Amino acid sequence: MEFGEFCDRLIENTDIVKLISRYCSLKRSGNTFKACCPFHSERTPSFTVDPIKQLYHCFGCGKGGNAITFLRDIESIETIDAIKMLADEAHMELPELTGRSAPKADKQKRMRLYELLREAALHYHENLRSPKADIANAYIAKRNLPPNIVTRFGLGYSIDSSDAVNYLKGKGFTETEMKEAGLVGYNEYGYFDLFRGRLMFPIISNLGQVVGFSGRVLEKTDRAKYYNTPQTELFDKSRTVYALNLLKKRRQLGMIDYIIMCEGQMDVIALHKAGFDTAVASMGTALTYNHARQIKNYTDKVYISYDGDGAGQKATLRGLDILRERGLTVKVVQLPEGMDPDEVVNSENGVEKYRKLLDEALPLTEYKLKKLREKYNLEDRDERAKYAAEAVALTRRLDNPVETEEYLRTIATETGYDMNVLRRQAEIAPPDEEPKQEKREEEQKKESMDKNEAFLLAAYIADREYVEVGDMNEIFTEGFGKLVVDSVTDSRMRGLKDVGAMLYSDLPEEFQQQLTDIVGFDFGGMDSREMYSACVLQLKCERLDRQRDELMKRYDESKDPSLLIQSMELQKKLKKLRRDGGSK
Repeated sequence: MEFGEFCDRLIENTDIVKLISRYCSLKRSGNTFKACCPFHSERTPSFTVDPIKQLYHCFGCGKGGNAITFLRDIESIETIDAIKMLADEAHMELPELTGRSAPKADKQKRMRLYELLREAALHYHENLRSPKADIANAYIAKRNLPPNIVTRFGLGYSIDSSDAVNYLKGKGFTETEMKEAGLVGYNEYGYFDLFRGRLMFPIISNLGQVVGFSGRVLEKTDRAKYYNTPQTELFDKSRTVYALNLLKKRRQLGMIDYIIMCEGQMDVIALHKAGFDTAVASMGTALTYNHARQIKNYTDKVYISYDGDGAGQKATLRGLDILRERGLTVKVVQLPEGMDPDEVVNSENGVEKYRKLLDEALPLTEYKLKKLREKYNLEDRDERAKYAAEAVALTRRLDNPVETEEYLRTIATETGYDMNVLRRQAEIAPPDEEPKQEKREEEQKKESMDKNEAFLLAAYIADREYVEVGDMNEIFTEGFGKLVVDSVTDSRMRGLKDVGAMLYSDLPEEFQQQLTDIVGFDFGGMDSREMYSACVLQLKCERLDRQRDELMKRYDESKDPSLLIQSMELQKKLKKLRRDGGSK
């Protein structure tokens, strides 16, 4: 059975009314059911469920779809995870997606590792009752963590090198399985607990499964202060957000206005204890697009609350653009020098202090300009000119022309430079001269990009007659998109019909989720030559924009005039492309 056919059957076998009733109180209204929308706050019901069509739609916020999309959005999980959950409830076996010879064995192995990590987490937590955990309990008391917080976060303690190993062996797990789960290492003395002597923080996915641990050392030692589970089949820190499972529970109680992103586990725990229960943290790494995507599942607004020292501020700057590019509104909490969120909320009147810091948080660009100003003496003519050039470069990355204009006025006030000079530096026209069509394209470009790419790839896989191979090769020049285009082209040249099945066999495993989303793409009202042409135009313009921005970045660093000339040529090409509507 093809995957698309399986999804259709899964939707047919799922009672959408029963599913949605778990999350809101449905009341019959003729042939349909109504309720207050579970996706946004409202007093008058505008959320409708049609049991015959197996669809739902909210006339207030616009959310709509089938059982799969509902479970995906309400639980803030990936599409494939929603499919798996519904398939388990419907007792339907997922078709093989990856072309591997033993998918059942792989699934059983993963479930075995999940069970191992769950048992380990329970054992570490239970260890806190042991006299051998005095050092851990002393640390917990020092941090003023009440029992309910210790339980909520599942804190525990690894007593020594062998305790957890022996416990898990007694539960029937092998040392090889422990190693695959990232719990043990091996030396000349045998297998040992990698987290020995550490306070344990279980890392739990939004599906409620323990995927790894973070451990904090409690004694003076040359070992790292924190140690995370190494990358395993279940754990990847670039894709993991600490306390996401609690965020999911919080979402089920009501809408989440914002998320607070911290640096470490103790910051998250301290904020939750203080009542800021939407705090999460990345796993000791810079923010990634996967982190941003997961946050976007819950809210459109995020506060970055990293430590008030130099390292924390550098980490802040690294994460801003990634979050912004995912369509999130970003504000930066400015903590007192040398303090972290934990220290702030645990100080006198700490809750009020931290709430005030949230109220005073700076928008992304304003924060960047503030940090940039600190590098220059604006009383010095040369330094003022350098600041103006760098500050204007920041505004060029903004998608909103109104926002750009506001920040240019700020820069003009600070430096005394004329607005038209700054506009020319930013390569934008005055507001009354800017073509309205180009302005609309720029405003819409970011939010539609991912959907445009998905639409084009889905249309190419489905062999829609309006798709031009030349466009596909020009737009998708790297990564997942190029692999899909090359594989489909090759399959068609060989006369193969079931292109979708070939893709699951051809593409590396890390692209399987993306492929599933593309194969199951809902064309809706997009399935037309006109929509195809509009998407091609936007993607081509975006590609030229990226190339131009890269050239200007290199020019800013090297002042090589040839790079400036190349950038100007690209700008001319971009304007021509927009004027001609993408025609060649």
